[in-house]
Amino acid sequence: MSLKKIAIIPARSGSKGLPNKNILMLLDRPLIAYTIEAAINSDVFDRVVVSTDSLEYKSIAEKYGAEVIMRPEALSSDSATSFMVIEDVLNKCKGYHYFVLLQPTSPFRNYKHVMSAVEQFEYADNAKFLVSVVESNKSSALIKPIDDSLSLRNFNCDFSNYRRQNRKEYYPNGAIFIGYVADYLRRKHFFGEGSIAYIMNKEDSIDIDDQ
Repeated sequence: MSLKKIAIIPARSGSKGLPNKNILMLLDRPLIAYTIEAAINSDVFDRVVVSTDSLEYKSIAEKYGAEVIMRPEALSSDSATSFMVIEDVLNKCKGYHYFVLLQPTSPFRNYKHVMSAVEQFEYADNAKFLVSVVESNKSSALIKPIDDSLSLRNFNCDFSNYRRQNRKEYYPNGAIFIGYVADYLRRKHFFGEGSIAYIMNKEDSIDIDDQ
């Protein structure tokens, strides 16, 4: 049985870091166009939807081939969580087995990554969620909080003799999140038991939020 799937691309117009970051030009196209094209060109989705609060974003998204769902005002602020936005789309788009969340700030995640992640997810035994990750260039053993006193009391390693751990460490790169609809609405996040990793390289993991 073919599983029905929907791509969800969240694109809120407000941003404290980079104003209108989702439609900033990257070479010859607005940022969001790269993610829309990755979703459409993967040819794995029954529907590609952009969730936005902006008529300008709506026009751009439709130009590049996406369907647009306008989100309510309550989901247009910084306080709106990813879960709230995804839930809104899933409540308006019924009948899908699972969804793939593709954030516009990962323009170097292309259609091949999407195809590969979807294939890995569908063939994995007992997987309910998938999250794209990238190898960290810093071990978590070297990362500690510093309080207002600037004390290094939390750094209790002998860094002069530190050896990088043999086991690699990874962190989510924000490019691809996959979840079965019922499981996600129940759990409200993508991590933990039943979640698997899709590993990407550093170059394709560049997040525009970091630039």
